[in-house]
Amino acid sequence: MLTKQITHAVGPLWEQAMSLYCDVFPQWEREPIAAIEQAVNSGESRCILLCKDEQVLGMSLTEIYPTLSFAMLGYLFIAPDYQGQGLGKRLCHELFDFFGAHYSLKWLLVEAESGPEAFYQKLGFTKFNVEYLSPHYDDADSSPMALMYRSKPNQGKPSAIELSNIVEHIFTQSYYLPLDDPRHAQQRQRILAKDVL
Repeated sequence: MLTKQITHAVGPLWEQAMSLYCDVFPQWEREPIAAIEQAVNSGESRCILLCKDEQVLGMSLTEIYPTLSFAMLGYLFIAPDYQGQGLGKRLCHELFDFFGAHYSLKWLLVEAESGPEAFYQKLGFTKFNVEYLSPHYDDADSSPMALMYRSKPNQGKPSAIELSNIVEHIFTQSYYLPLDDPRHAQQRQRILAKDVL
């Protein structure tokens, strides 16, 4: 079993990964494939495939935002027949090695529903004490998620202002929300309203 970094979103492995992506995630949670391809091809997102005999068993896709000192694990998934075998953990540890070596990154974030939240917690992620609503890609709704982070050693968690700026960046760059979308102001208020961190 091998991990392979994809820097050009083309070819049979990429097509397998995107087919699996569409099978695993509901429509509201799926970023348009063309946008993912553009991010991978430009180097803004880091794509790692887990393969066995030219079959894609899983993938991690991480968005890199060095200007705000963070990366966001946007997607991590394993083919249903191979879940429960430690493959998701393997992809995470590969990402942790990258994160640890990337000097400009202080924080690694992930959004997680209740099941994956426990998985990420076991791997050292900490949940922010804030109500977090993840925007949908296919409508104007949002869904509750746990917003979680890992810090570099000797690096504290982001301040409320830093987290607010990070989330605004995620909403704009990852979810393509215009700045006048009310979900920006609502989430910013939830972060800044009290000492949530």
